[in-house]
Amino acid sequence: MNFRNFIMGTAVFLGLILAACSTSQDPTVENGTGRISLGVTTSTAFSRAVTESDYSNVNNYTVQILDNEGEQVQEFQYGEKPENITLKNGSYTLKAFYGTEHEASRNEFYVEGSTSFSVAGDEKQVTVDCYPTCGKVAVKFASNMDESFSDYSVVYKTNALTAAGKTAVWAKGDSEPWYLKVDKAGETVTATIQVTRVSDSKSATVERTYTLAPGKSWTLNIAPADENGGLGISITVDETTDDEEIDIEVPSDWL
Repeated sequence: MNFRNFIMGTAVFLGLILAACSTSQDPTVENGTGRISLGVTTSTAFSRAVTESDYSNVNNYTVQILDNEGEQVQEFQYGEKPENITLKNGSYTLKAFYGTEHEASRNEFYVEGSTSFSVAGDEKQVTVDCYPTCGKVAVKFASNMDESFSDYSVVYKTNALTAAGKTAVWAKGDSEPWYLKVDKAGETVTATIQVTRVSDSKSATVERTYTLAPGKSWTLNIAPADENGGLGISITVDETTDDEEIDIEVPSDWL
């Protein structure tokens, strides 16, 4: 399941129905106010690195209603939402979120969405879509890497990791993806591939970069390559947002 499908699945929709300020059917609604009701639906398909049931259960999401000055008017877990909410006429922001944000994590991430709406005695549908603030990266080492290399890994750097003085390392025995916090508009992520050759214990690195945006995925497929009697590596970049593979040739004598 690629991250594109995950993102499509994790969009969280919150519907707001704004009733009239005062109607004959509901005389309890005061002048100068409106009444809203909320609805949340989600259909999620996560990788095994996260707990699917936690993210797909809409009752886990926190919902906030903020006024036009950013002050919190209402906050509740969706599973404990009131049947109706009455708000004064005015401008508001609906926000929904779940999870915890990290510079890099293998078992959780943060999903958030917000949208503006107004209460003015009319009826309208307001929808907010929630998306992760991270991108997903993964490495697939070929099964025969140990025949040629005694050690190998990939070290990732992002703006958030650099600011925190950290890196995210994919060691040769790893199998779960990294979820890396990235800028909302996307940013250049650096992957430094490190290998140590069995034959002479010589080590070397090669660097690759990719513009990773929230909700996007980047997978490196790495395998030994023997050309002209020299040993190197072959790197395939898998941009799973559209399932397109781009071959990058690394000369066999690069070590």
